[in-house]
Amino acid sequence: MYDPSQTQGRRRVDHKVIWFVGLSLIAIMAAFQAHDILKRREIVIDTTEDAFAILARSLAEQGQRIVQSAGLAVSDTVSDAALTPPRTPAFQKRLQQRVSVLPQLQGIAVLGEDGAPQASAGIPWRPDDLSRIRTTSRRDHLSGGAVFSSPFRRSADGRWTITLSQTITRSQTGAGAMVVAFLDLDYFSRVYEFLRLEPGSEVSLFHRNGQLLVRFPGDRSEIGRSFGNHPAFGDLLSTTGTGTVVRHGERDGQDMTYAIQPLPGLPLVTVAAADNDTVLRPWNIQAMHSTVRTSLFCLSVLLLLALVLRLLRRREQAEESLLVQTALLDELFESAPEAIVMLDTQQRVARVNREFSRLFGLTAHQAHGRQLIDLIVPDDLKEDARRAAAAVREGRHMSAETRRMCADGGRLHVSELGAPIRGAVGGIASFAIYRDITERKLAEAERAKLESRLRQAEKLEAIGTMAGGIAHDFNSTLMVIVRYAEMLRSAAPEGGTIKGFVNNVLSAASRAQTLVNQILTYSRTTRGKQDAVNACSALQETLDLMRATLPANVKMEVQLPASDATIFANTTQLHQLVTNLCSNAIQAMREGGTLSIALETVDTADDTELSHGLLAAGRYVRLSVQDTGSGMASVVLDHIFEPFFTTKEMGQGTGLGLALVQGIVSELGGAIDVTSQTGAGSTFHIYLPRSDADAIGTKRTVETLSKGAGQRVLLVEDEKPLMLLAEEMLATLGYEPAGFAKPSEALEEFRADPSRWDAVLVDYLMPDLGGLEVARRLRDARSGIPIVLMISYEGPVLLQEAFAAGIDHVVTKPIDLQQLADAMAKAVGQVSTRT
Repeated sequence: MYDPSQTQGRRRVDHKVIWFVGLSLIAIMAAFQAHDILKRREIVIDTTEDAFAILARSLAEQGQRIVQSAGLAVSDTVSDAALTPPRTPAFQKRLQQRVSVLPQLQGIAVLGEDGAPQASAGIPWRPDDLSRIRTTSRRDHLSGGAVFSSPFRRSADGRWTITLSQTITRSQTGAGAMVVAFLDLDYFSRVYEFLRLEPGSEVSLFHRNGQLLVRFPGDRSEIGRSFGNHPAFGDLLSTTGTGTVVRHGERDGQDMTYAIQPLPGLPLVTVAAADNDTVLRPWNIQAMHSTVRTSLFCLSVLLLLALVLRLLRRREQAEESLLVQTALLDELFESAPEAIVMLDTQQRVARVNREFSRLFGLTAHQAHGRQLIDLIVPDDLKEDARRAAAAVREGRHMSAETRRMCADGGRLHVSELGAPIRGAVGGIASFAIYRDITERKLAEAERAKLESRLRQAEKLEAIGTMAGGIAHDFNSTLMVIVRYAEMLRSAAPEGGTIKGFVNNVLSAASRAQTLVNQILTYSRTTRGKQDAVNACSALQETLDLMRATLPANVKMEVQLPASDATIFANTTQLHQLVTNLCSNAIQAMREGGTLSIALETVDTADDTELSHGLLAAGRYVRLSVQDTGSGMASVVLDHIFEPFFTTKEMGQGTGLGLALVQGIVSELGGAIDVTSQTGAGSTFHIYLPRSDADAIGTKRTVETLSKGAGQRVLLVEDEKPLMLLAEEMLATLGYEPAGFAKPSEALEEFRADPSRWDAVLVDYLMPDLGGLEVARRLRDARSGIPIVLMISYEGPVLLQEAFAAGIDHVVTKPIDLQQLADAMAKAVGQVSTRT
């Protein structure tokens, strides 16, 4: 089993090892590079020290030769002065030649014992320089015996100089005579100028007392400055050693390297110095380049390491994702709600999932390696299975609904989907998916029944919509006919022909009204008031009426229960239900027969499927109507409750009778069971819920008409004949009506003086403004005005809308005087109470 936590832990360790190795390699490279840089710095410093030490020695040797040449010139002059008087031209000439031959000499002079010049050549000098020579001279001798003086400024030009002096032992000028030679320190600068010094390097000539004599390159203003106390080489300038000394120190804020070389036998020291920053500048540049290269290399290694780890992580993520997907696919395969089987190229089972084992009762071990067609396909369906397998082997998909066999021999309705596996995945060549559809098959059968009932309900709804529209116009017209016929009958003489004609008209109108009520009951657009009704009494009343019209060749048998059977219904509905069932039964017995009617109470403990509905468990009253007529075929039996469906001849029936029966039964919450056989008659069982309430009485008390007292009533009715009739009826009841056929005119009249009116009678359906909108506008003008609404049929939605709009009372067309009198009396009494 794939464990992500173990794999991730192992990969984290591998990543840490890679990071450790990579960073260690970078650290080693950086350490080697740092060591190399520092080593090269030491080499540069050592090379510089060696080079400057050599330079200092070379300059010391050259300086020594320069001074020795000057010393020889002094010695020669001393020898000449001992033999030849200095004042002679020959001596002066030789003296001049020596100065011109030796450029390092500024001048040379022979001084008498009084210090006065006996002979001289070169730069002029002053007598007071003699005292300086004598006071600054040291006992530093050359090989010829010349004495070095300390540096001093010449009086003639203020330039620094050093003199070489030697006493003339056998002088022509007397005791104490001496030869003095002035060294040209600029000559050393000119000699140093031929050196090819590196930038930041300089060479200097110092006296042992620390005074600077020559510096190149440098500022001449520092000539004569004393460096005897300089921390870098102050103590070395006065040394008498002959070896080269290298020191490091700071001068004027700069780190310097000094190579100090004394001139053997002379109070002079040569110094080769270099600015370390300048000397190390190439090393700094090289070190910077090396550092940059190493840094870039280390950065490249880091980037490469990061890239390798990133690629490694991506690969690991891909592998992990592949493992997760594989695990998910395995889990999906095993947990799939459908039975899945994978087959090899020989249609042998390679793998099955858990649902396959559960559905067909076969374990994976039992199914593996066996032919699928021998495993679950029944013998009578094997040929179809072979054709399906051949189609899959050709690369096609197949799907079908069929039956398959379980391990226990039972059969299942399944949907099968087969498809080839096109990828190269071993020997597996196809797969099949099975889903148990046994419940769906049962559901489809049930759905077919429900769809049939739905179509029936849609037809009933269509008829109901049509019936509702017809009822309004027909009741309005019928109301005019009935009321004017009644007034005509009252005015006609008794026993006359006219009165008979009027009675016939009223009889036809009564039948028309009954037909409208039947249509409204069927369409369910109106629901009469339902009460607890004694089913035995209502059935007996209806059967008494039926016996009067019963054909002579039809015998009626009635069986009623001894105890009362109470249902919650409308008496008119029960009359219509029994009348339609009996009429259909009588019409089915054209040759005569027996009509059996029975009423009984039944109790059901479980839900029962009937031919036309589901009977829930409960307590019922069962009405059975049985005939011995022609019966019905099963094809006809499926359509008997459809509106306008009839097997009668043209003109013999409308096809609404049984549709009305189904509508009433459905409204009362019951169910119907019909059994019939061609030539053997039919039986209708009607189940209606039984009630424990006490049945109401059936007799109606005679009520007197309530009269008005001249109250002003605003009448709004868009049909003028009805408006005039309503005015007559209101006037008969003692009211003072004012009728308007246009709602706008009625509103204008009312708004002119709202307090003038005592009540309003308004129609519901009008073309411009409906009765509810008129009521709202009247309420806006006067909130307490009583309003009575005239409607053609009642419905719970309509009544709710009416009362929400402020309607106080509702009367149903066709309106009789009793209904109108009661409604107007309540409205007028209501306004009296309010006032």
